[in-house]
Amino acid sequence: MEPRPLRSLPAVIDLHSHVLPGLDDGPADMAGSLALARVAVEAGTRVVAATPHIGSGYHVVPLELSARVWQLERALAEADIDLEIVTGGEIAPGEVSRLTGPDLAAVGLGGGSCVLLECPFAPVGDLMALLVDKLQEQGLRVLLAHPERSPTFLRDIRRLEKLVEKGAFVQLTAGSLEGSFGRTAWRFCSAVLERGLAHVVASDAHGAVGRSPQLLSIVEEAVWQQGLPEELTAHLIDAVPRALLDDAPIPAGPVNRRRRSRRLRRQ
Repeated sequence: MEPRPLRSLPAVIDLHSHVLPGLDDGPADMAGSLALARVAVEAGTRVVAATPHIGSGYHVVPLELSARVWQLERALAEADIDLEIVTGGEIAPGEVSRLTGPDLAAVGLGGGSCVLLECPFAPVGDLMALLVDKLQEQGLRVLLAHPERSPTFLRDIRRLEKLVEKGAFVQLTAGSLEGSFGRTAWRFCSAVLERGLAHVVASDAHGAVGRSPQLLSIVEEAVWQQGLPEELTAHLIDAVPRALLDDAPIPAGPVNRRRRSRRLRRQ
């Protein structure tokens, strides 16, 4: 099948990126962060959430992140790179109980009430449900980072469905959509999109190359290849991310007419 030409979108918002220099496994220095930012802008991205690892062996101090973002934004302006950086953090499951109220506020996406919670790369049973409950009890929205790479959900997609039913949001990684993390993750992403469980696709970028900030072209291609509604691309990388940053109601996604027709045939 021939690749589909890209549509023009007004904005692309990337809610998961390790763009801050020298903090975790993202760029080692400011030059690397600027290179990542240039690639993001060239790919159509206009807003990036800086979400360094909170925990996972990295000693990131949440209350210092706003200053780190300001330093990067100043460097971007000096380099004439038109990219907005907003605050955030990728919270490791083991850190949730250790973070104070001010810590959680400091890692809220864009300074809002939505936090990015990492889905672990080892089976954890009901832990994720308990953590989502704990965070929601504090008035926070929870965006689940890359569940397609988490054995807990890969073994039983119903666990993810239950968390969505409880009000959690799902973020898939663009690299998974194009097979960079293996066929199992790719198939799971396809199932999540087919079932309407995905709310956001983000880059989880760690550098200008390799795990790069490419987003728009990957999502458009995946949506078209699966025969999903064309409007889903903007929903996943623009409308829902903006609503999460603004603490606004989440807009309804486009209807998957193919899935609805299958249901009608079974009735």
